[in-house]
Amino acid sequence: MLEQFLNKIFATAIAEEELDFLNDNVFQVRVDGIPMEFDLTLKNDKLKLSHVSDQWDLRITGSAYDFMLLAARREDADTLFFQRRITTEGDTELGLYLKNFLDSLDLSDLPFSKWLEQGLNGAIAMHDRFEPLGRALQR
Repeated sequence: MLEQFLNKIFATAIAEEELDFLNDNVFQVRVDGIPMEFDLTLKNDKLKLSHVSDQWDLRITGSAYDFMLLAARREDADTLFFQRRITTEGDTELGLYLKNFLDSLDLSDLPFSKWLEQGLNGAIAMHDRFEPLGRALQR
């Protein structure tokens, strides 16, 4: 389902060859704190997701919250990377291609942009509201 969603969201970018840097490259995403990790590549003009493997070219790791901040443009990639809130390993050039692609995205041009914006903002607001409670309960 995530694979179909990503292909729909990025259909224009795929058609305009903006994601060709993923051809023959495996981009691994790991989300800290929740059991979510996957490999992503581009094959035959389709984004393909698979279970994580040891054969990746670029790995990006961060919390769900920081990925949401990045997607919602509330934090820029450089800030998150320099603060080590999102980390990368592997092919630096591939990482720069990814960063440049993300920087060039205009969320309002994406399919479901209003829904995406509302969902991201709602999830961020919920985190901001309940995160202090979670920290207090962990003490």
